[in-house]
Amino acid sequence: MFDKIVRLSVNNPVFVNLLFWLVFGAGVIGALRLPREQFPEVSLDAVLVQVVYVGATAGDVEELIIRPIEDELENVSDIKRVESLATEGAAAVTITFNAGTNLRDARAEVEKAVSAVQDLPEDAETPQVSEVKIDLPVLAVALIGDRSIRLEAERVRDALGDLPGVAGVDMVGLTEPRIVVALDEAKLRSLQLQPAQVAAAIKNARASVPAGTVETGGAEIFVKTDKRLQSAADVAAIPLRPGSPLRLGDVAEVRELEEQPDTRYFVNGQEAVQLVVKREESADPLEIREVVFAELSTLDEMVPANVRTVVSEDYTIIIRDRLRTVAWNGAGGALLVVLVLAVVAGFRQALLAVWGMPVSYLLATFLMDKTDMTINVISTFGLLIATGIIVDDAIVVIENTQRHMEAGKNRVQAAIAGSKEVLLPVTVAVATTCFAFLPLTMVGGTMGRVMKILPLTVIFCLLGSLLEAIFILPGHLAHFANKDAEGGRTARLAERMKAVYRPVLNLCLRRRGLVSLLAFAAFVTTVVLATKMPFQYTAPGKPTEMQVSYKLSAGVDREASLAQGEAIRAQVLAGFDQSTELEDGLIRSSKLRIGSVRDPRTQLLETGANVGIIRFEFNLDEEVVERFPGVVAALETSLAENPDLAAYKIILPQAGPPAGPAITARIRGRDPGQIDEVVRELKAYVRDLEGARDIDDDSGIGKETFAIRVDQDLAALYGLSELEIANAARAAIDGLVATEVSIDEQRVEIVVRTEGAQGLDRAGIGSLTISTAGGGVVRLDQVARLERIRELGSIRRRDGQRTVAVTADVDAQVLTAIDASKKIKTYWDEHIGPRYPELEIQFGGDTEEINESLSTLPGAFMLAIGLIYIALALQFRSYVQPLIILCAVPFGIMGAVLGLFGMGYDLSLFALFGVVALAGIVVNDSLVMVDFINSRRREGVKIYQAALDGALERLRPILSTTLTTCFGLGPLAVGLGGRDEILAPMAIAIAAGLGISTALVLMVVPPIYVIIERDIAGLLLRIRGKDPELVNALPADLVPSETHSGLPVARDYNEDGGRS
Repeated sequence: MFDKIVRLSVNNPVFVNLLFWLVFGAGVIGALRLPREQFPEVSLDAVLVQVVYVGATAGDVEELIIRPIEDELENVSDIKRVESLATEGAAAVTITFNAGTNLRDARAEVEKAVSAVQDLPEDAETPQVSEVKIDLPVLAVALIGDRSIRLEAERVRDALGDLPGVAGVDMVGLTEPRIVVALDEAKLRSLQLQPAQVAAAIKNARASVPAGTVETGGAEIFVKTDKRLQSAADVAAIPLRPGSPLRLGDVAEVRELEEQPDTRYFVNGQEAVQLVVKREESADPLEIREVVFAELSTLDEMVPANVRTVVSEDYTIIIRDRLRTVAWNGAGGALLVVLVLAVVAGFRQALLAVWGMPVSYLLATFLMDKTDMTINVISTFGLLIATGIIVDDAIVVIENTQRHMEAGKNRVQAAIAGSKEVLLPVTVAVATTCFAFLPLTMVGGTMGRVMKILPLTVIFCLLGSLLEAIFILPGHLAHFANKDAEGGRTARLAERMKAVYRPVLNLCLRRRGLVSLLAFAAFVTTVVLATKMPFQYTAPGKPTEMQVSYKLSAGVDREASLAQGEAIRAQVLAGFDQSTELEDGLIRSSKLRIGSVRDPRTQLLETGANVGIIRFEFNLDEEVVERFPGVVAALETSLAENPDLAAYKIILPQAGPPAGPAITARIRGRDPGQIDEVVRELKAYVRDLEGARDIDDDSGIGKETFAIRVDQDLAALYGLSELEIANAARAAIDGLVATEVSIDEQRVEIVVRTEGAQGLDRAGIGSLTISTAGGGVVRLDQVARLERIRELGSIRRRDGQRTVAVTADVDAQVLTAIDASKKIKTYWDEHIGPRYPELEIQFGGDTEEINESLSTLPGAFMLAIGLIYIALALQFRSYVQPLIILCAVPFGIMGAVLGLFGMGYDLSLFALFGVVALAGIVVNDSLVMVDFINSRRREGVKIYQAALDGALERLRPILSTTLTTCFGLGPLAVGLGGRDEILAPMAIAIAAGLGISTALVLMVVPPIYVIIERDIAGLLLRIRGKDPELVNALPADLVPSETHSGLPVARDYNEDGGRS
């Protein structure tokens, strides 16, 4: 088959060129269509249900919303776990499904289950069901100005929302327009009206009822009653009772107000409105950035002078920086690859090898586009890994063709003979590399899903390189290969390399037993070293930003939260000797948000006047790097000693997608009292662990609450129901939301309030008056008693039971997440578990992610080895020779561990990904070597000499392929074009693993081959009573299929190839 393909390539240059330009055109189109982003958007196999229930406590939300939803979810299939969060006024239920579940069908099932819930409170909003994704916004625009900023903010929002690729624009910090109906209680009592009746009258006044259609003048006309409320005057004109001239304005003052938003936003100390621009799934964030900036420059000319528009958050900066880092390192690596090839193979041959790189890349971009992939840090690194590998096929073919030309053949003869001779091992080598990367698509955990794009990118590139090596390269070699002076120079270089290698190889072959034992001992020593190295999920990121979230004691107002945020801002500014933020200063900007906090790692939203988060952006400067640890330590001390803080977190940058706290220990059970006791004890233990910081729990102590306990008998005496009493209390305190109307395209609530509460103490609330049906008045404390309690501010549940999580971050230089979790588990088993057998502990955070990924990584590695073994066994028709080739794998692991250790890196998930991928790369050297040793044996050469000849013959291509891969990854591994904390460990693992593996393959694989194929095989022949020299008595036409378990057995053949 390969003979026909090679001759087609050599004899039909039109076919070769058309194939090249076809791939080129398809690839260019695919590359232009690929969006760019930092990390690939991945589905987390989860669906989120959110319900807003304004004014409800966390306990009420749990009982009235979450429990009914959880009950209905029991009928949904393929659920892995259900996690619920009840907070004041909101419920969130996250349903995580088993990997591989169709999320569209799962979401439909969840929507059906939620819609089946019959007894949700009437005041609760409609449940919202959405798919959970790692989804980062593109930009945030801040409008800074006075209270008249609302109309400008809405105009900017609408303009940005209409831009191509923009999915929507969220606004934060905007005042809320309301129409407030302040009832006159005396007039209300005289009319025997309740606030709830007034609210109902307002709601009914805006009813739109269709009356039907009529035909007139040959046309159909739709008829309906339509009452629109457009102003406070319209509301004041609403009749209180049908047929009565009495209007709402006769018993209440109706006014339009701009109320303080629940969430306030500050940029560099100035209050602002934030507009968060989100992109469509297939849109390119960098293109959206350019469009938004162009639109803002136009809008700046139109907004009033008292309004400033600034880009407060640019999430594309890190995308550009990371892609630039990888691109510069990739360019440097590609240049080094060309230089290496020029030295070892000659300049013209180097160009022929490099000519295959665009074919590989462009086929990869075409396939990436067809599989909905994007250009991001991970896929770009895949292209970078492929830089040194994709030329390997070409190197082997070119080098073998060169060898035939040096033997006297012309270009065409050498191209045909040299290509078809190695295309089978080249194809198997590509297959083994693909088999090594393929299982990485099956690694579990969030990081496994994010990294899935890496092996696919490499595989696409390898397919392109194989296409080029088989169909295009032979034709180019036949017409452009150089056999003149340059070929002679490279031949002399090859001979000098062999002269150095030959005595070393001879020594290794003579002392093959000792060499094998030393290699085994080195591997064992490296494994021991690896077990002593710390392991961490992700590496710390560059100090480009820092976030501080905090929670004050429950019950404080937003002004106290604002003051705390400003105090943190002032301390950090002082730590960097700045009085304010400067674009070219160490601290570029700060953004403070109070009233709602979305954890940047868990994406959970917490609301309340007592919460806030401030984010600092730094210019990456040497002085920032030096000062950053000290500023963080000082801030940590200050926050820990602040008695007003109930909780805080200092969130430092991490390399990789958003992740949770390093340590998350969930206490699960049915007894809240026992859980609280254990949480306090466990926090005290974690606080004493050296290296642990930001110790917290998510129990969420809530606000102090006056619980109204209605006496049913007393209420009945006055003709009052419990609902009427509750509505009267709400009308006096928060107000009853009667309805929501649209005025000038704005959603405006109409709120009914009474003036009853004279303060927030027990006496003031107890003095609230309630009108009875008979026209009388009764105080609240006459029909109910008030209990002062403190309820939980948030309640978390997991699989139907309450949980409280103890969380902490760690200083990875002192304590890793895995070590901390082991210590916590030991303490639990020895001290807590025996005393509280009803409770259980589960670990989340980094530990959960690590366990989920690591639980599948060994299986992925074994699958890779298994697939590689099968491919090798089919090629060599042997059970044992693939094992000889696979000796390169432990050599590669040794190199990876030593490389990471020498470069000062800990073991990490990214490094382990590199080790798995390394398995398919390192076997290529030993594969080609063993194939040539077998070829020499089939020519009648004895095993010892065949091992010597085969290793020497493959020295140049082995060194060439190794150097191209190592130099391709080298700039990224050492950070010549900028260091990337995610990709550097993988690059080091692959480059160092391949480099050390190659050295050991050259010195150890030939001795192992001789030990197995001659020494052990000879011993077995001696045991069977046969001459051990039969291992060398191989006729020239013996094929590998005439071996048994990889050990050669002599056969006699007649001239026709049949056995005699």
